[in-house]
Amino acid sequence: MKLLALDTSTPDLSLAIQHGELRIEFHETVGQQHAERALPELQKLLTAAGLRLDELDAIVYGQGPGSFTGLRIGAGLAQGLAVAAKLPLIGIPTLDAVAAQAPTTEHLLVCLDARMQQIYLARYDTRRGVRRQGAIELLDPAELTLTGRGWIAAGNGLTAYAERLPDGLLAQLSLHYSELRPSAAAYLDLALSGAYPSHDAASAELLYVRNKVALTSREQQAQRR
Repeated sequence: MKLLALDTSTPDLSLAIQHGELRIEFHETVGQQHAERALPELQKLLTAAGLRLDELDAIVYGQGPGSFTGLRIGAGLAQGLAVAAKLPLIGIPTLDAVAAQAPTTEHLLVCLDARMQQIYLARYDTRRGVRRQGAIELLDPAELTLTGRGWIAAGNGLTAYAERLPDGLLAQLSLHYSELRPSAAAYLDLALSGAYPSHDAASAELLYVRNKVALTSREQQAQRR
């Protein structure tokens, strides 16, 4: 298949193209320059792969959760490209992309920093593909619980709020891959698995999880106490 994958849910801009056996990637921390950098870097990848946009089979994008602004930029870019080239979209949750990069295990915990003293959290069994056990949650780190030991953790959520975690929780982890973030390469792997359906550009959806994107001044003061 010929696929383009993109993610703008974090300070990184992550792009990748799959063209048969060829895979070309761009992954760089760009801060708030996703909108300015995405199209030029995408064109470089297409040129390097010897492809035109309309020769792709689909565009894969990170649905979220993640940065509110970043997600909207990514979805808007994916939709615009899909409409222009008459291509379907494949939306994949960001935590699934992190899970795809972790070691295979029955007990995988993926946690990403959600800001506002909260984490995005999901549990996985990855022994036969990336299988999420339940919904993606938004949680206060102090409320996190694990049953038993031998868990593998991935993502930056636990390290971001280590001081807020319940006593002994880190001791339940056998390994912790805190450096893992959503990446376009992981989205390609997941899309190629066939586990995620394609849809038209008009049906693109984002997975915010959090309804509010900012705290009131009173809420901010309460969290500082």
